[in-house]
Amino acid sequence: MNIPNFLSTLRILLLIPIIFFFEYDYYLFSLIIFIIAALTDYLDGYFARKNNQTTDTGALLDLLSDKIFVCVLLIWMTFHFDSLIILISSILIVSREISISYLRLFIISNSKQIINVKSDLHGKFKTALQMIGLGAILISPLSSDLIFNSSLSLIFLSALLSWYSFARYLNKWIV
Repeated sequence: MNIPNFLSTLRILLLIPIIFFFEYDYYLFSLIIFIIAALTDYLDGYFARKNNQTTDTGALLDLLSDKIFVCVLLIWMTFHFDSLIILISSILIVSREISISYLRLFIISNSKQIINVKSDLHGKFKTALQMIGLGAILISPLSSDLIFNSSLSLIFLSALLSWYSFARYLNKWIV
């Protein structure tokens, strides 16, 4: 296994200590591990390009890792926090991630190249908002309600942006 694929796999595995530390009130440790996991999203692509190790399998593994990482955290947060905004955002984001994954699989199975189904700038911005919002929620028990409410706003905004970017992908890929 090369470094980029290892980093993508590591992102999934780091969910366990993120949730574990949070559940046992080690919020700062949870946040630090979350930041490390979020950085693997950047580093896997960086090392793949730098070492000329970009592959279709690696690109799909990266996309899968991103989706598992965000969806597991959102589903866990839905059960942990009593927030209708997290619930609605989770439904919107998870349903979008399942839909976009199916759409990518459909396009690839119809003999199109994987380069045609890579994320664009809107998708990357959506991911950044999700990561900042999720990270802020992890530290929210140690901070004011303003941090928690701001993180809810970021996650909800990212949910709306995720469906906007999905509509753009549909327009770009299907037409």
